[in-house]
Amino acid sequence: MVKGSVFSFRSFYKLLTTTIVLLVVAFVLFLDAAPSVPPTKAEYLDYADTVNPLLNDVKRVFAQNNLQHSLVVTKPQFASLLGFLQRAMPGFSAKVTLSSGQGRLAFSYPINIFGITRYANVLLVLKDADKVFIDTLTLGKVPLPGNAVLDIVSWGVNQYTRSEIATLAREQVVKVAFLPGQAQVLIHPLKDFMVALKKAKGNLSLDQDEELLARVTYYLYFLAYEQSIAYAPTISLAEYLRELMLEAQIQSKPDTAHLENEAAILALAIYAGDRRFGSFIGIDKVAQERVLPKGTVVTLQNRPDLAQHFIFSAAIKILSDQGTSVAIGEFKELMDRVQTGSGYSFVDLAADKAGVHFAIQLAEQDIAADAQLLLSLAADESVFMPDTSALPEGLRRDEFTAAFGQVDSATYKAMVAKVIQRVNATPLAKL
Repeated sequence: MVKGSVFSFRSFYKLLTTTIVLLVVAFVLFLDAAPSVPPTKAEYLDYADTVNPLLNDVKRVFAQNNLQHSLVVTKPQFASLLGFLQRAMPGFSAKVTLSSGQGRLAFSYPINIFGITRYANVLLVLKDADKVFIDTLTLGKVPLPGNAVLDIVSWGVNQYTRSEIATLAREQVVKVAFLPGQAQVLIHPLKDFMVALKKAKGNLSLDQDEELLARVTYYLYFLAYEQSIAYAPTISLAEYLRELMLEAQIQSKPDTAHLENEAAILALAIYAGDRRFGSFIGIDKVAQERVLPKGTVVTLQNRPDLAQHFIFSAAIKILSDQGTSVAIGEFKELMDRVQTGSGYSFVDLAADKAGVHFAIQLAEQDIAADAQLLLSLAADESVFMPDTSALPEGLRRDEFTAAFGQVDSATYKAMVAKVIQRVNATPLAKL
């Protein structure tokens, strides 16, 4: 018995020692003390307005899914998308290089382990080919067999979805070609792939928050059949929020006010924003049909666009995190600087930031009930929406550059700080 115990202890000790050694080796080999890519400069976002043509091309690929398409992505477009990721993921930095025959992507991301910050440094090199061909893949100090890793990832995705969707996705690529300053991808018609993707999605048994689904569905039906809001062509967002918060107070228990608030925000995003928000959380199609009646527009400061900015930002905050929702709002404004867009608007940005802060306050357990009470008594929008007077908007690229220079210039930061100061001055923010 004693010998067995000693043997078991020795075996455990060896296993523990081996595990620790392997972890230390992995820590040293795969993670570095410094980023291989310096922090990405904010001016990458100055190219945001170049992304509009790319988005139009992507939409066309999906809309005309019975045709083969050639998708061209330029270096400014890549740079702008990387700039967005930096905004959404603090600490992330990346650099893309496009030359004849190959494309290089290097990126770094900080990882904190037991209070020690190390960096995951990745280098990915793709070559011209009639498929996605990885010439080089390096993680930290370790070179990896890129195409073998891609095969393993594809196998894993196929197993997880119980389909061949990853294999089919790779087969959609007819050709990848690199030229100085751009990458070109030739894509097979997507029609059959989209059918396969829908089937693969149906194979997934994703864990859903049934309580959240039930709450959101409840508030969707509440909004659809609420009689306290008089019909009118335009209705202030404050009216919907007042009725929603009155109902949320009724439905809340002492420790669930924040959960009711989150569900109410998502329901409002589906009802008065875009029904596709329902797909993100698994709301059934029947419930998703409970949307704002045709001929009715929800406004904020008498503007439908501000109501949309506010609602979307609040919902994205609930579904993701603050960094992502703020980055999306800023990126959208930078994209609008093109001549065909609405121009950069600090008023829109104020609505975005107010929506994010609104979601934060309502989802904070300690003040959720107080937020319900405040909004249920709200007589006007100033309780949650800041004053936007004298904020610049409608700025084209040349006008933006003349007034603020580059993104993150001192002048730009001062204007953003002014917007944030106004958001923080609202009664809701002071709870």
